[in-house]
Amino acid sequence: MASSAAARPSLPTTTATPTTPTRRSRPALRLVPNATPSMPRGPFIFLVLGLVILGTIALLVLNTVIAADSFRAGELLQQNAELAVVEQELQRMVAEGLSPQELAQAARDLGMIPAGQPGFVIVGPDGSIVISGNPVPAGTR
Repeated sequence: MASSAAARPSLPTTTATPTTPTRRSRPALRLVPNATPSMPRGPFIFLVLGLVILGTIALLVLNTVIAADSFRAGELLQQNAELAVVEQELQRMVAEGLSPQELAQAARDLGMIPAGQPGFVIVGPDGSIVISGNPVPAGTR
């Protein structure tokens, strides 16, 4: 056993040198005061609560405005349907008024008389005039 102990390499011995300190120096520990918040919690809570209340009120106002606009849109759609019916009635009346019988009656009511046979004036290439048809003056019937 003694031989095995001799075969082991010996551990280096540490010697203190003036360049390396033997003991590490630590900084002195001291108590740090508790960190106080920069702003108290009360105003922050009131700010958040105020924002929530204002947001809720804004949503209620927005919902009310949307509901009012919806009712207005419904009224406008109903009014549009009524005006479409009136338009169709007016178009029917105009179509009836443009019929030949209605036009003739309106002309008679205004004192107009029906025209007779029309006459046509045909001008030839040489400047001669030919009257075609049997023209009758309107008031001689």
